[in-house]
Amino acid sequence: MIQILPNDVEQYLRLVKDENPLHRQIVPGQMIVQLALIYNELNWKSYKINYVEPVDIYEFLQFDLESKHKLVVKNNHNKVKVTILKKIGW
Repeated sequence: MIQILPNDVEQYLRLVKDENPLHRQIVPGQMIVQLALIYNELNWKSYKINYVEPVDIYEFLQFDLESKHKLVVKNNHNKVKVTILKKIGW
């Protein structure tokens, strides 16, 4: 389980040159996806993302590889935030 801190978000926003003011309040979805893939050492070339709920700064997240092709991001209350499905055949 990891916690998303303000410095992590700020560093990511600078790196990708994201100036969306909304991302000062919630964690960018693509940042979460990249963290989940890195954390699970996955190198999926193509995938589909379902953003279920926003992730707040300071929120704790866990990354559950539920199958060979499905990665689920949940908070510490086991609430699903994001699902990532590997596209097969790409």
